[in-house]
This record gives sequence, structure tokens and C-alpha cells, in this order.
Amino acid sequence: MDRLAEPLRQAGLKRANISLDSLRRDRFKEITRRDALDRVLAGIDATLAAGLHPVKINAVVVRGFNDDELEPMAAWARDLGVELRFIEFMPLDAPGDWTRDQVVPGGEILARLDAAFGLEAPDPRGSAPAERYRYRDGRGAVGVIASVTRAFCAQCDRIRVTADGQVRTCLFATTEYDLRSVLRSGTGDDAVAQVYLDAVARKQWGHRINETDFVQPARGMSQIGG
Repeated sequence: MDRLAEPLRQAGLKRANISLDSLRRDRFKEITRRDALDRVLAGIDATLAAGLHPVKINAVVVRGFNDDELEPMAAWARDLGVELRFIEFMPLDAPGDWTRDQVVPGGEILARLDAAFGLEAPDPRGSAPAERYRYRDGRGAVGVIASVTRAFCAQCDRIRVTADGQVRTCLFATTEYDLRSVLRSGTGDDAVAQVYLDAVARKQWGHRINETDFVQPARGMSQIGG
């Protein structure tokens, strides 16, 4: 983003979501296998300088790993003028090592932020994945995506296309719909639309994380993308 923020804005991009799970160099390197925290921070600065708005930072919170950074990251985001969204740790890790005791519940996250900065009542949510709260002093807002403990499946209206051209109706779906081959076949817009119609018609009622028969998807978040 430090190189591409301005060209992307000129091409029509208006907003950006950027993942950043830690402001500590050692933790960032452990998560990403790269010593590149400074480059990510420079990319965020470039995104703001290019005039993209809003700029949202997504941070996954894991108990015993980075949960001590809740307040420092919130203070950093408030000072920088970006909107931070804390995300509960979900069973989408590639190794499949997720356990429930690693989840920091959204309610706990909000209680800590309220104690540190003061939060107002949440904005109307609609179908958005994040519960959005404004800071009482008027300095921005923060969001919490509590997919595990406060599931919002009943309001979800989202599907995604993965980086390799598969349609998924839920992050936790175990079925994908092949859009890439249809696009490459040149059969036309009607065939592409039919893939979406078939997928949406079969969209499951919920992710079932809290059910005894939950099955973790074969692909982790880094493979799903989209």
C-alpha cells in the first residue's frame, strides 16, 4: 500500500480494510513470518494520505497472545484517525489448532474499551458484521466482530469470491461453487449469474460454530481470501 495507495485511488478505490494483529515487531513477525511491521504502518499512512475513507484496521484477538494490546491498539487507532475492528478468534486457522479458550469474547473486549476510553451505545447494525461503537469523547469509533459468541448469522447477507474463483456463502462453508471455470468458458453473463443464484439458494442458516456437529472448513482464512 505504500506504493499502490495513490494509484488505486486514481483507479477508483474509495476505502480500504487492512489487517494488523499487533503493533509489536516480534509478534508481527511471528504471525506473518516477515519482519515487515514498518512497511505495513507506512502503507496505512499512505492510504490515509491518498484520501481513502474509511480506512479500517482488522485485528484478530487471541487470548494469551495479543489480548494485552487491546487498549494500546485502540489508542493508536484513535490518534491516527483509523477505525479499528477487533475480531474474535475464529476456527479458520490453517493448522486447525483453534480452541474456545483462545477466544476473547466481544463483551469482554467492549468492557475493557469502555473502561479505558468510554463508549456510547452502538450504531444501528443492519447486516454489517461489526458492532460499531463511538467513543464518548467524539474521537472516532471502534468495531467488534463477535462471530463466535454473538453470532449474526440471521442478519448476514454476504457471500464472497475467493482468490481462486470459488463462491462461498459463508466463511465456514464446506461447499464452494466454481465461478472461475464458468468465467473462463466464455458462456456469458447468464451462466455467471446462475452460479450466484445456485449458491445463494443454498446459503446455510448459520455457521454452527457453537453446535456439537461443527466441522472446521478445510481451508484456512489465508487460503480463502476474497
